[in-house]
Amino acid sequence: MVVDDALEVPTARGVVTDVDTTAPTTGRRRTRAELRELLIDAGIQVLREDGLGTGAEHVTFKRVFDRVAATSGVRVTNASVIGRIWENRSEFQSAVLDSVAAEEVTDQERAVMRATNAFVASVDRSTLEGRRAALREFLRLAAEANLATGTASRSWAAVVGVWALVSGSRGSVAADGIYEAMERSYAAIDERSNEATRMMMAFLGLRLRAPLDVGQFTTSCMALVEGCALRDRVDAGIRGIERPTGPGGAMQSWTLLGIGMEALTDQFFEFDPDWSPGPEP
Repeated sequence: MVVDDALEVPTARGVVTDVDTTAPTTGRRRTRAELRELLIDAGIQVLREDGLGTGAEHVTFKRVFDRVAATSGVRVTNASVIGRIWENRSEFQSAVLDSVAAEEVTDQERAVMRATNAFVASVDRSTLEGRRAALREFLRLAAEANLATGTASRSWAAVVGVWALVSGSRGSVAADGIYEAMERSYAAIDERSNEATRMMMAFLGLRLRAPLDVGQFTTSCMALVEGCALRDRVDAGIRGIERPTGPGGAMQSWTLLGIGMEALTDQFFEFDPDWSPGPEP
């Protein structure tokens, strides 16, 4: 049996199973994995509506249970969650933050791919000047996509805000749990960002300037993305900077994020003069 705050919650046969012991109004019982996903989705919705304040106090079990009941007809209690899916509310809140951070990064990655796919297909890599122009345009488009996605997202700003708050509040169980969840999310983000950077290097024939490395570059870019996306909410000067970077010196609209990313790229990488694109696949 499951024990939760001195409350015994046996299943029909007195044996713990991987099935939700609560009674859904819609018929079929939910597996533990399904219930976990349902609760995290509800927690993300609460987060997006009310933010996280100075921690995760708004994402309570009661509010999430009420949301699940209203949207899916599944009645959930503390006894069916605490000790079965999460040990306590802080662990649940950490899981919500973990999920929303990963979701926001996925949204940004997809936005960058949509913005750059057509351009990448038409890149001229046969000359050094063509590679330089391609890198510049890729950074301009990627910055615009990242900025648009980060600025439009309600939950992304909350996640960044909580990261800043818990960074200065280490020591408490709640803060440490959230901090660890954010660390896991950032580690996964770093891994994907590093791989994307290596792909860019291989595609355009870039090499690192010693003693710098790919991880340092992606960390710098991520910090720049976060800062510019937050600043963009209150500062119109982040966007609409005209520069003669188009074909034949045509004017193009840039963001401060794109200009910053271009500067970082120039410091971290150089074009390999002996590189060649090889045959097209």
